Amino acid sequence: MIFDRWMEYIVPSAPMNKLIMPGAHNACTAGFPKMSCCQNGTLEEQMRYGIRHFCIRLDTDRKGNVVCCHGIAKGLPLKEALNGVREFMEEHPSEVMLLDIREYYDQKILGPIVLRYYADPAKVDAILAETIEPEKYAYTDFNELKEVTLGDVLKAGKRFILINDGESYRYSKKCDINLPWEKKVNGSKAYEFTRETLRYFRDYPSEGLYIFQTQQTPNPGTKIGLTNPWKLDTELRKHFSFLIEGIRSDPFYLESANVIAGDFMTEDYMKCAMIISLNLDKGYVVPGKEEEFAEGLKWN
Repeated sequence: MIFDRWMEYIVPSAPMNKLIMPGAHNACTAGFPKMSCCQNGTLEEQMRYGIRHFCIRLDTDRKGNVVCCHGIAKGLPLKEALNGVREFMEEHPSEVMLLDIREYYDQKILGPIVLRYYADPAKVDAILAETIEPEKYAYTDFNELKEVTLGDVLKAGKRFILINDGESYRYSKKCDINLPWEKKVNGSKAYEFTRETLRYFRDYPSEGLYIFQTQQTPNPGTKIGLTNPWKLDTELRKHFSFLIEGIRSDPFYLESANVIAGDFMTEDYMKCAMIISLNLDKGYVVPGKEEEFAEGLKWN
């Protein structure tokens, strides 16, 4: 299997805003309570499964530690969550990561009450410097992500792009991110969700980083209501191939597809294999390596 090194099969000219890669929604939530848990693998394990975009959200605990969070649920300190990441990157020089790191967004509840989250940028910078060395490995030589190819990052000897809306951290870059979401659609049952959500590619076009979310969102007032992500994903997995084949069969969807994110991406290799395989259809696999690439994505 080639999941830990699949980018070595990709042509250097592939743009980072067009290359199709698996993404981890709420990447650092393994071990969280059921209602807040979206993944069951560490960041390093996710990288070995082929995931290359990571949604990492931060807050501060009562001891003043910068921790990973999903809303009010807090988990590992960021320093611990990044264990093994630098080692993976050093062992896999063909792979480029998109690390989307920021504080969790403000949440409005019960009328005027707003929950706000905070992680001291200076502390975050110190943790990143100690663990993944942005000074050495972060690619920053661009204004817009659409200008960047996979080959640009690799030629510079870099391993990741550190994405942050406000460029709050040293070596972080603001990227035009399109993350389509509609409460009714994302709150629908699995069958309806997979039949409706593909239209997002046409309804929300973008030249930036396009994050197509394949997970539903529990919300009061929706058909799925308040439930846990694992229960939703168990049902959605039965329909996951519909999403992938829908992208594969529509030239506009295929051209638009970039990051395809989801929950429980390391449950098995199914999701990552299907997502990564779309690069064959997009023409991004090195000529002459197509058969080897396809064979390397077989997992059962």
